[in-house]
Amino acid sequence: MPYTSPTLTEAQTALAVRLQDPLSVRWVLAELTVYLRESLRWWNAMTAHWRDQGSFNLTIAQTFFDLPTVIPALRGYTVTNWELVTDLQYALLEPAAAGGTWTGTAQFDLAVINAAIQRRRDQFLRETGQVITEFSEAEVATVSGRFELAENIINIRHVDWTVNATALQLPLSRTDEWAANSFRASWVTPAAQPRWFSVTVTPPLFVQVMPPPATDGILAGLAIQHGLPLDPLVSSFLGIPDDWAWVVKYGALADLLQQDGLVLDPQRADYCETRWRQGIEAARHAPVVLTAYINGAVTQIAAVEDADNYTPLWSLVTGIPRKVVMAGQNLVGSWPPAGGGGPYALALDLVRNAPVPVIGADVLQISQDVYDTILDYAQHLALFKEGPGQLDLAMALLKRAGTAAGVDLNLQQASQPSRRPILGQQNQEQHVNALQDDAIPVE
Repeated sequence: MPYTSPTLTEAQTALAVRLQDPLSVRWVLAELTVYLRESLRWWNAMTAHWRDQGSFNLTIAQTFFDLPTVIPALRGYTVTNWELVTDLQYALLEPAAAGGTWTGTAQFDLAVINAAIQRRRDQFLRETGQVITEFSEAEVATVSGRFELAENIINIRHVDWTVNATALQLPLSRTDEWAANSFRASWVTPAAQPRWFSVTVTPPLFVQVMPPPATDGILAGLAIQHGLPLDPLVSSFLGIPDDWAWVVKYGALADLLQQDGLVLDPQRADYCETRWRQGIEAARHAPVVLTAYINGAVTQIAAVEDADNYTPLWSLVTGIPRKVVMAGQNLVGSWPPAGGGGPYALALDLVRNAPVPVIGADVLQISQDVYDTILDYAQHLALFKEGPGQLDLAMALLKRAGTAAGVDLNLQQASQPSRRPILGQQNQEQHVNALQDDAIPVE
């Protein structure tokens, strides 16, 4: 890391002075650290400021790789429910107790706060499509070709069918019943190998496979799924990118501050809901992978849907990888899957997690011109707990930080001629999936 100042201790001191609390009476050092870390993550989420290169070796015959797993130092999901509980305790003027305990007032309790975090975390996963997960389920052939999915699946992005007898795994193209009935009415007749799938007219948690498979098989694919349950007594990873954890925080705060009774705070609840919505919109289009190289050679980046549509058998035969496909913002695929002749090293230029300080000597890896913006945003966060009046007065700080982020993006655009198409690579699959209403079965 290139910067040598400011350190976390220096930033804490500067923030405390801004808050006119140099002795850290109203805002303790641990609380100031929370605000500074969120400020750094917010800045990275808004500007894609920290970029780095990570690499890993492709596994023979493996199609997809999860970035938080293969390059955890750059893209790991490290924020936990306990960390977010602490953030909420500071915001709600409750004492920050040890993880899994509650020493605050009767207005809230640990279970209620944890439930709000889990609810908004799952809503974040649903609305952004940032995190895509592989699934696989053994299915018994049915005349209808409809199969029930696991209850944790929210939205399907890609489907394969494997015939048990042959072990042949074939990607299925997305379609709908209107198109199938109009152009291939015979799809209702069972066949050895299905070719399409639809979720247009099926009940929730069901998928229609077309034509219905004549024999048993395995239904697999990629989907947006609910996150793992969060136990308030156990520290668990949220399962979302670190730089966007603040969005879940504001969603949870909006829910908590809209409850009846003494906790009702419509003004700050509305503020939190606005921050949540702004975060969701930004997260949907956040860039991650910028360029890709296989054994040092520049490689095109495409969407999984493109591979399915233009080379339906792309995942069946291994070979020399020619392209990289993306699913969501966490799954990277090799097109085709790596075969013999390797090893094959995949290097990715990407937007990494914001490096956040842990101890006082850690340096905030930012330039001096950005440092003031980080303090602006952190000061704004610190004033949230002071009530609606102080928060309203502190909106100027948030606006100034947002303006600085906009200026940074303009400077990046000016110095990076192909910035828009580079960032657009990340969103290809989202664009394709948004146009699925026009999909028809293709011969």
